[in-house]
Amino acid sequence: MIKAFLKKYIGFFLFAGLLLVGLNTYKSYGVSWDEADERNLGNATYNYLFHGQDSIKYCSNKIYGVAFELPLTVIEKTLHLQDIRDVYLMRHLMTHLFFLLGALAFFLLIDYLYHNKLLATIGFLLLTINPLIYAHSFFNSKDIPFLSMFIISFLATAVAFNKNNLKWYIILGITCALLMNMRIMGVLLIVCIWIFFGLDYWAVKHDKEAKKKIVRYLLIFTCTSFGLLLITWPYLYSNPGQNFIDAFKKLSQWSWDGDVLFWGTVYRSKHLPMYYAISWFCISNPITYLGLGFLGIIYFIIRFIKTPKQFIFDKALRNQALFVFCFVEPLLAVIAFHSVIFDAWRHLYFIYPPFILAGIYGLNYLFKTKLKWPVLIIVITSIGYTGLFMVSNFPHENVYFNEFVNKDPESLRKNFELDYWGNSYKQALEYIAEHDTSKIINVQVMGLVGKENTWLLKPEVRKRIHITADSEAAKATWFASYYRGHPDDYEFQNREVFYIKVLNSRIMSVFKMK
Repeated sequence: MIKAFLKKYIGFFLFAGLLLVGLNTYKSYGVSWDEADERNLGNATYNYLFHGQDSIKYCSNKIYGVAFELPLTVIEKTLHLQDIRDVYLMRHLMTHLFFLLGALAFFLLIDYLYHNKLLATIGFLLLTINPLIYAHSFFNSKDIPFLSMFIISFLATAVAFNKNNLKWYIILGITCALLMNMRIMGVLLIVCIWIFFGLDYWAVKHDKEAKKKIVRYLLIFTCTSFGLLLITWPYLYSNPGQNFIDAFKKLSQWSWDGDVLFWGTVYRSKHLPMYYAISWFCISNPITYLGLGFLGIIYFIIRFIKTPKQFIFDKALRNQALFVFCFVEPLLAVIAFHSVIFDAWRHLYFIYPPFILAGIYGLNYLFKTKLKWPVLIIVITSIGYTGLFMVSNFPHENVYFNEFVNKDPESLRKNFELDYWGNSYKQALEYIAEHDTSKIINVQVMGLVGKENTWLLKPEVRKRIHITADSEAAKATWFASYYRGHPDDYEFQNREVFYIKVLNSRIMSVFKMK
């Protein structure tokens, strides 16, 4: 009975286990570049909705949705969080919690499609025991919540078309509205769902009642999706249609034009090689994970060529077509629209779940052959090895590269941007505060993110740290660098007193200047 109980609720045990880990580690991660802007957007939206203020008009990122940021602001206000450290620790914990809910939905989706707890468990682990994705699940309130909502929407899609009733199409509409609100690219799933409705309409042929039912559900789903989107996204209030189109255009052609270090060459972000995203994808995920995903895609293509109708009209199998499409299409869209992406492939993190789902499809096939046990051993070993890397390099496991990349001393630093969001400044500032007893400590940093990481210091420590302006650089006793935009050694490298290394390369250095 105990065994049956554990098997039945294993997904919730996995969720609870990782939640326990997160509760004990979330305070270790630093603040990232975009967090302040995202919080400002949430506060401006809150003040607009509840106090009638118009500060949202002046937010540089107002074209982003607020489906995740606004609830974070509501939590901040409800808990009356005053100290900036408490605010950002709450944000990190809530972002991670939402990621874990997405991981639980991932488990439930795989179990729903395959009725196989082993496959569901492997899928859960492939999603969560990923150094890059897991670390970002604390400090990335843009890309990870969108990834999680994509998973939840996948689950709602599978259930809604299988049960084919009003309640689930309304639920699906709600999830898709929140998905589009988090990022406009969510419209990709809306289009796929419309295609599903079209295929169902075509399949019933001359059954007029069935056709009417499909049209009714299509209208209810669409009205729910876009109606709720309009209600929850204040940016659309003034001119819903035009602002929606403007947001799509602006976010697909983001105007940032900075330097990007990629394979040892510095490019302008608007002129990156077309293989930038897929290259980063292939070097920053474990090789076994990549092998499973691409194997699943190849197996799907072979099966689809042999029996295309089965994957088009079968409500269970066509989910596989959806997953493969949602992995491939964004990569192609980036090339076709010449979209500006940077900071590795973080703008495309949402393609990782459908990639793993394709891998699960291939793994399900292998488990029906004599290769089951060898493959299972390889997969479990790879997950364990990856988990060991995460523990060994905590809390900087996001700086991960697989065996495709040379890891000679300092090689990664001179070829790629590593801790590009500067989260390691937290540990650098803690080191400085611990080793300098001065009442006021003058510290020079590279980039605004160095200053922002003082927010995670305890109040009594924070008030001792003074981040010098460029004009005050000569006063600095300490200098800390995360090497973004400066991959080479400094001329005063011999003054280094503290550093953080991952895979033989420095991601943070602290220098004693006086």
